[in-house]
Amino acid sequence: MQTLTLTQRLKTLYFPKLLRRDNGFNCWYCKVPLFLFKYIFEHLNNNREDNRIENLVIACSTCNNKKTNDPIMQEKAMQKLTQNEQSNVLRERKNLVDEFTKEGSIEIEINVTNSEITEQFITERVTVDSYVLFSDALYCSVFLCKQKTGHGSPQSVRNYIKTLTCEIAPFKIMLDNRKRKIIVRRSEN
Repeated sequence: MQTLTLTQRLKTLYFPKLLRRDNGFNCWYCKVPLFLFKYIFEHLNNNREDNRIENLVIACSTCNNKKTNDPIMQEKAMQKLTQNEQSNVLRERKNLVDEFTKEGSIEIEINVTNSEITEQFITERVTVDSYVLFSDALYCSVFLCKQKTGHGSPQSVRNYIKTLTCEIAPFKIMLDNRKRKIIVRRSEN
């Protein structure tokens, strides 16, 4: 799992594993206890594009800066990298991949469910009233999504509505006689 950037998501995922692997919240080099927001994800091989967990340790900024010109620290870092690569890497990597996959599939499931909630709301309102105000479709759907799945934002629901009202979809957006945006069923010509 090599990525070009050490994202916040990766840091959050790696942090507890690094603490467990490397014996706590201390600088890996000097062993001084670290403080929240006062630590660095140190790349053992100095390659900031190699963001594998095997290539990372938690360090203080002093050691991180000092390592650049200290051959002894660089050698120690390379030994640690080799040790990490030879240790239980496959199981650790599988656990990380499983966590990414699980998190991604939950996001997809929520997205699909929220899209269905939006479509159901618009379909029911248009069937009963022949139209629904765009703003009602938007904010009622956001409310229903949050109520049913715990997630939902106006932007994501706006995207669902754009999909439901695209040129080949069953609904369209138009202005009523009072110049309000409404959603109506697309006539089948």
